Amino acid sequence: MRRVIGFLLLAVILVGIAYGLGAIPGDITATVGTYTFQASLPIVIIALILLFLILYFLVRLAALLLSAPGRFGRGRHQRQQRQGEFAVTRAFAALAAADPKAARREAARARRLLPDAPMALLVSAESARLAGKPEESEADYRRLAEIPDAAFLGLRGLLRQALDAGDWTLAADLARRAELAHPGAVWLRSERARLALRTGAWAEALALSGPEAPRAVMATAAAEASEDPMQAMRLAKDAYNADPTLTPAVLAYANRLRAARDPRRAEQIVERAWARAPHPDLARFYLEPETEPLARVKRAEKLAGFAPGHGESAFMEAQACLAAKLTGEARRHAQAAVAAGLDQRRVWVLIADIEEADAAAGGGEAATFAAHEALRRSHSAGPDPRWRCTACGAEHESWHPACPVCGTVGQVVWTAETAPAQRAVMPAALLSSTATP
Repeated sequence: MRRVIGFLLLAVILVGIAYGLGAIPGDITATVGTYTFQASLPIVIIALILLFLILYFLVRLAALLLSAPGRFGRGRHQRQQRQGEFAVTRAFAALAAADPKAARREAARARRLLPDAPMALLVSAESARLAGKPEESEADYRRLAEIPDAAFLGLRGLLRQALDAGDWTLAADLARRAELAHPGAVWLRSERARLALRTGAWAEALALSGPEAPRAVMATAAAEASEDPMQAMRLAKDAYNADPTLTPAVLAYANRLRAARDPRRAEQIVERAWARAPHPDLARFYLEPETEPLARVKRAEKLAGFAPGHGESAFMEAQACLAAKLTGEARRHAQAAVAAGLDQRRVWVLIADIEEADAAAGGGEAATFAAHEALRRSHSAGPDPRWRCTACGAEHESWHPACPVCGTVGQVVWTAETAPAQRAVMPAALLSSTATP
């Protein structure tokens, strides 16, 4: 109904215009050479309008003919784009269904139709990975990583391949690049922390790990690995403040203080640590500056005064006295160590050494018999304390921030407990790659 009314209004307007033009008076005369043209003004106006319309349609027709190839190309490109998008969708569906053959077929079609499209590269890489073609998959991921807006997708795929191959150094580098391409991914930060632990990048692991991580252990390892004295000092101090009972942290800080020509402060750090938890390594550090045996005895007495009555203090004094050939004092301190509960092999071996030294100095058969008795007792005594991993039970000659056997971080402790029964070794939670890039 509206169209009919509109048509009638247009007809009325056109009739009105025609009537108005016919009512215009006057004639127009034009002379060209020997020819003379004369027409009324309404006819001339109508002729001009018709001429304009003819010229307009001729121009439009010429433009249409000239643009026909471009329009044909655009239409073909649009059809190719739609077909390529359909191929990408079908490839994703095949990947979700774990159908490598269909995924490869549709991915190849998508690459042919959309050669430079990031999604076509992605499905091509994923289908190659699913089909067990890591070289082809890596090539596609690398091309994808070169596209600025899709670099994260390529780096994520390369990261997953590096993790599968166990190339932790490459994986750590790819994780850093991926975070730069797409900052703020929580799983990526966690992955970087795990990779930093695996590669021994302790300073980076410390910066990336959360509050639940063994920060004293990591800071100690970072201080030991640092080549910058100022950074090493800061890290060692952080480790000591985080856990002043951790002997490696205490020694890391004390060593830095001694290297910085502040020996008295280093000694105070060790003295406080000895009062909390005596350890043979602390004694070695404390006695190291003295080379004269009697002076070492005096220094041992001073350190033992910070933990009087402790078996480790008595054992340290017994060792110092024996080195100074004070066998009587050495025997007294060794017996005090046993009385304090230090019924360990090393104590009885030390007693045997004391008795042998006494026998050599003229102690007679009694001293020799006492030495043999001490050696016999050492076989039934408790085990000596060692660095042991509480996760897998492996023993180590020295402290490690992560167990070399099972990889668990922060579980290598100084203990005299017997090693637990052998059990399956599991990687540490901090080191296992639980996130799936």
